[in-house]
Amino acid sequence: PPPPPPPPTFFFPPPAGKPDAQESRGLGDVYKRQDKAHATSEILVEADMMGHSTHGVRLLPNYVSDIEKGIMNINGNYKIISEKKSNVRIDGKLLPGIWLTKEGLKIGIEKAKDFGVSTVTIGNSHHNGALAAYLKNIVDEGFIAIIKSSVPSNSTVAPFGGTEPLFTPNPMAIGFPTNNLPVIIDISASITTNNMIAEKIANEQKFDFNCLLTSEGVPSNDPLEVRDKSGTVLPVGGMEYGHKGYGLALGIEALSQGLSGFGRVDNPKSMNLSTFIQIIDPEFFSGLNEFKKQMSHTVSKAKANKPIPGKTIYVPGERALTKRQEALKNGIFLSEVTKSSLKEISTRFDENF
Repeated sequence: PPPPPPPPTFFFPPPAGKPDAQESRGLGDVYKRQDKAHATSEILVEADMMGHSTHGVRLLPNYVSDIEKGIMNINGNYKIISEKKSNVRIDGKLLPGIWLTKEGLKIGIEKAKDFGVSTVTIGNSHHNGALAAYLKNIVDEGFIAIIKSSVPSNSTVAPFGGTEPLFTPNPMAIGFPTNNLPVIIDISASITTNNMIAEKIANEQKFDFNCLLTSEGVPSNDPLEVRDKSGTVLPVGGMEYGHKGYGLALGIEALSQGLSGFGRVDNPKSMNLSTFIQIIDPEFFSGLNEFKKQMSHTVSKAKANKPIPGKTIYVPGERALTKRQEALKNGIFLSEVTKSSLKEISTRFDENF
C-alpha cells in the first residue's frame, strides 16, 4: 500500500470531538493548520517516493524544530500584496513553504485557465522542499509548470571566480506533458545542494568528486569545508565553466527575489525563501494536442539517441517516476539516521512510528 504521510499532529493538536459555540472560536485557523500539515506531509512523502531523499521526510524534524523556535509560523494566512489580472504577489508570513507553494500553484492554475499564462511570486516563506514533487499532478492536467526558488537568508554558493558565499543552490523545476510519461526537470544552479551536504555530514560521508571549494578556492569533496570552514559550493559548470551556473543563479534570484520584493537587501536572519511560479496553458498557444505531438517527438528522439557505451539515456523525471511507482507498491526507504530522528520526535509527541 502507499506509505502513509507523517501524522499532522506534529504540527498541531487536533480538536477532540465536536466543539460547542464558545470552543469553536478560532477553529477555522485550526483547520488551516491541518491543511498546512497535510500539504507538507504529502510533498515530503512524494519527494521520498521520487527518490529525492534529501528533501523527503528527513526534513520533518527540522520543520518541527523551526516551529518550536518560532522560525516557521503555523498560524494565520498569507497576504496578497498585489493582484493584477494574471499576476499575484504574496507575502508568505513565514508560513510553511510547502503549503504556500501549493497554494500559489492553485492560484496560478486558475488564472492560467483565464489568461493562458499566470505568474505568482511568494516571498517571506519557509522552506518548500523538492520542487519536482509538485509537478506531476499539474502536468497531468495538461499544464506547463515552472517553479524557481532561492533563499535570501542563506548563502553557500560563490559567484564564478569568487570564494565568498553569496547565493544558495537556487533550484528550478519545469514540468510538461507528452503523449507518454510527463517530463519533470528538477535542477539547481549549483553542482550539489545544501540538503545533500547535510545528508553527507549526517552519514559521515564525503562526495565522490570535488563539487565544493575551500575558503581559499581549492576544490574539495569534504562537506565540512562548507559547514564549518566558510567554504562554498561550486556552481554548475565547475571550475572551468561555472559562469553557466553563476548566470543561472543570478537569473533565478531576479525572478524569485526581485519580483517578489523579498531578497538579500532585507537581510533576513532566519529561514526565509522566495519563489517564482509560472503556469502555462498550451491551449492558448498551439493547443494541448499539438504541444504533446511536438514534444513527444523530441522526447522519443532523445530516448532513442545512440548512447555512449555503458550509458543509458533517461528522459528527465523518468527514473523519479519509476521510483514513485515502486514506492506506491513497496513503501519508501528511510535511512537509519532519519528513522532515529523520526522516532525521537514521535516519542516526544506521543505518536506511533
